Amino acid sequence: MVNLTVDNKQVTVPKDATIYDAAKSAGIKIPILCHDKKLHPFGGCRMCLVEVEQMKGRLIPACTTPVTEGMIVRTSNDEIVKARKLVLELLLLKHPIDCPVCDAAGDCDLQNLTYEYKVNCNQFVDEKFNHEIDYVNPIIERDMNRCILCGKCARICDEIVSYGAYSVINRGLEAKIGTEFDGPLNCEFCGSCVSVCPVGALISRPFKFQARWWALSKTKTVCSYCGTGCQLTLGCKDNKVLTTVYDEDQGFHNGQLCHRGRFAYQFVNSDKRLTTPLIRKNGKLVESSWDEALALVTERLTQAKAAPASLAALSTAHLTNEELFLFEKLFRGTLGTDNIDHSAGFAHAALTEGLKASFGTVASPSEILDIQKSNLLLVIKTDAYETHPVIGFEINLGVKRKGVDLRIVSDKRGKLGKLPGAQTTVHTPGSELLLLNALAKVIIDAGLADAAAPGLSELKAALAEVSLEKAAAATGVSADEIAKLAKDYAAAEKALILLPIGLGYPGHNAALAEACANLAILTGKYGKEGTGLLVMGEKNNSQGAADLGIHPKASGLNGSAIIDACISGQVKTLFVAGENPVVSYPNRAKVEKALEAVDFLVVADLFLTETAQLADVVLPAVSFAEKSGTFTSVGRKLQQVKQAVKPVGLAKSDFEILNTLNAALGGQKYLNQSELFAEIAANVPAYAGLSQAALGDEGKLLPVAPSAKLVPVAAQAAAPVAGKLALVTGSALYHSGTMSRFGEGPMLVCPNAYAELSAADAKVLKIEDGDAITVKSDTGSVSVTAKVGYRLPQGVVFAPYHFGEGSINAVTDGKAVTWVTVGK
Repeated sequence: MVNLTVDNKQVTVPKDATIYDAAKSAGIKIPILCHDKKLHPFGGCRMCLVEVEQMKGRLIPACTTPVTEGMIVRTSNDEIVKARKLVLELLLLKHPIDCPVCDAAGDCDLQNLTYEYKVNCNQFVDEKFNHEIDYVNPIIERDMNRCILCGKCARICDEIVSYGAYSVINRGLEAKIGTEFDGPLNCEFCGSCVSVCPVGALISRPFKFQARWWALSKTKTVCSYCGTGCQLTLGCKDNKVLTTVYDEDQGFHNGQLCHRGRFAYQFVNSDKRLTTPLIRKNGKLVESSWDEALALVTERLTQAKAAPASLAALSTAHLTNEELFLFEKLFRGTLGTDNIDHSAGFAHAALTEGLKASFGTVASPSEILDIQKSNLLLVIKTDAYETHPVIGFEINLGVKRKGVDLRIVSDKRGKLGKLPGAQTTVHTPGSELLLLNALAKVIIDAGLADAAAPGLSELKAALAEVSLEKAAAATGVSADEIAKLAKDYAAAEKALILLPIGLGYPGHNAALAEACANLAILTGKYGKEGTGLLVMGEKNNSQGAADLGIHPKASGLNGSAIIDACISGQVKTLFVAGENPVVSYPNRAKVEKALEAVDFLVVADLFLTETAQLADVVLPAVSFAEKSGTFTSVGRKLQQVKQAVKPVGLAKSDFEILNTLNAALGGQKYLNQSELFAEIAANVPAYAGLSQAALGDEGKLLPVAPSAKLVPVAAQAAAPVAGKLALVTGSALYHSGTMSRFGEGPMLVCPNAYAELSAADAKVLKIEDGDAITVKSDTGSVSVTAKVGYRLPQGVVFAPYHFGEGSINAVTDGKAVTWVTVGK
């Protein structure tokens, strides 16, 4: 630690701190335009000039000057103020004074500093810039006439996003932030550049002319898309969510958001939202009152209570912990059925079955912060960047700043493989288990296994017949590459495995989680920071759903079995809360047949989804922005969700809907969610001793006590089918589940279903990028747009599962690999 004096205040800070950091820790504000805590110090704007007594005679930038023992700093005097005013005058020399129509007004650092330093005239005169404004980008508007060359957009895009869309072009007064060949911006559309821009050079087009910043009410909450658990601040006006407000001090990610979190909030305000209950009468859904709708649902659930095996319920992991707990109490407790599930029965199995078998817990033994603390990251599927982009940013930072060794095991190449030193092991689709077993076999045979690892003898016996040469032939990975990867993993002081799961990844099941856990347990790489296994749940509360047991516990049916039972007639009454299985579950025709077969279908949702259109009763639910509660994210972080706007129309929260039904059917009625959370804390060990109020803005990390055990896993690669391509499904970077289809941002960038194939396959099939193609399997066929590139191996097709029109689940059947033909 270093001791110094800042404006007569004694300050103690770490030795790697800067003067700016020291002043901030003491509550002393130093003006700055080019600095952000996530970025390397730049020292470009010179607004942070200060005086150091030991360096008299010149002013120095606070953001790039490291502290030294005994340093005496003054952050403001006449000379410093004069210098800062001069900097502002120079910045305003070319800057347009168009504050009345600039969307950054009120949130513009340059405007605020000009006001603070009373710069109402300028001793310099010159012509203003006349750069062409980029209106082409559907999300980000670029006006380089307003740019002050702070470089934050280029730096965040390079350092954290690792895309590099911007760079400084030209020199002197002609210098500007430009793009590739100085053309329109074409990037990942994450909006990181917009968030850090201190002026109005980069603005969000969806927010343009919606409201002034000072008119917004701001509510801190948690993103409702993927399981990362990013904290965000919603900017609201007139009971609408209009934008997300950047805060560099918010969350582990320091305010960094992905495209969905920053630009996909519009579903909250969508004019497609359900605003009143609907009941099917004479074959058509017609508007109804809540009393009539709930009375009918209560009547039919009462009848089903007499035969619990005929009743089933499917939920989404978008619900809060309190709502999920009440969902279970209603159906398992009050109504007596064990036929409850979420995520189709397979998309959560890595947690509820895999981790349970390997570590004795349904939660990952690792957390997100372990990523940058590790020495080696083993990422299963390069899609981990697409499924959880902000975790992808953490991987970027770990590799580029901390020198973390990145290894990827995937059936395709991707962005993560472009990071410095990254190595991608591309395997045959569906052969992940076989490859992981081969890695474990190498570790054991090379004497690199922990002799005290529980279950070692059983695993040795199970892997005795594994042949490295046969594994190489089946996986498409050479024996040498398998051996090297295994030994490098074992040799790393700290190694962390990352495994994304979700409805788009049917092969990422319990067995795959157990095979990953075996590597960690074999080498003793768990239970310490920077090590272990991080299973990345798909939805914002996937971890909470696993913690609360939203799956069959005894002889009940899981999601896939419930669909089968609906068709067979065993399940006659089905309640669906927030999920859209017609689009998200495999085999669309089968799901539609199942939902049409049940006697009574209830759907609670925000929209009249493809599933809701088949319902007998549709109950309008509210979004995350219209309710309070808690979510539990990847890495066991429990956080508060706070209501920012009032519900639209007559919509009610799932808590209100389930609470009313539970009481009407003979169960307990809760006064509020805090009372319900208290019951969670009393019944779920990881939540013991917690309360909603105690979580604060930062939330709490739930404890975990892994009891490791090696679990033998049977593995067999998917057998190829002559003349057909291997179709694998997953997530698109811009979408999450099926809800993002109702957000303006994602649909502006990625509006339609597509199938991606290699340039080699496209050439053989005479398919060009953008062509309309048909993908066929034994299950069905679908028409989508072709996307041709170079990241897929020949013989492999990839398609995201998010879309209703052209939904790829018309082709898939729930297997890790679907064999298809592709043609025009």
